[in-house]
Amino acid sequence: MLKRWNRTLHRYVGLIVSLFLVMWAITGFLLLNVPWYQTQATDLKTEMISLPSDPDEFTIAYVGAKLVETGEYSWDEIRSITKSGDSFKVYVKRDPILRLTVFADGQIDALKQDPILDFFYGLHVGEWEDLNFVTLLEIISVLTILLVLSGLIYFLPKRRFKKKEAP
Repeated sequence: MLKRWNRTLHRYVGLIVSLFLVMWAITGFLLLNVPWYQTQATDLKTEMISLPSDPDEFTIAYVGAKLVETGEYSWDEIRSITKSGDSFKVYVKRDPILRLTVFADGQIDALKQDPILDFFYGLHVGEWEDLNFVTLLEIISVLTILLVLSGLIYFLPKRRFKKKEAP
């Protein structure tokens, strides 16, 4: 009974979660690797930020503060800042949106992106058409955990221990 219920649960939860995992994989790949929707932003004033004296202070908060200090960006416009190796990726909400790459030497590479990217970005981070999908993402996370646990029960073989006969 438990195995049949677990198999059904695993199948349907797996189908639901796999749709979201495929969506995140595709949009993540497009956001990071496909340059067809990007053009170099040449109309921006700020091409470099100053570096801190201590390299350990070169953090996400520092990059955000320095970008706001330039006066060209505001905290309301900055959608996200993530660390990627030695550089930082900054998404700025404009029309078209900007993807800034702040390198370890303080140099800023700015790309303008087509509106289609805004759609992909919204799908990827769970923020689409100004709706907050945090609850949906939490449900998907819980379902993923449930899927892993039910998969362990479903796929791990039963161990049968036989008593050794005494000689």
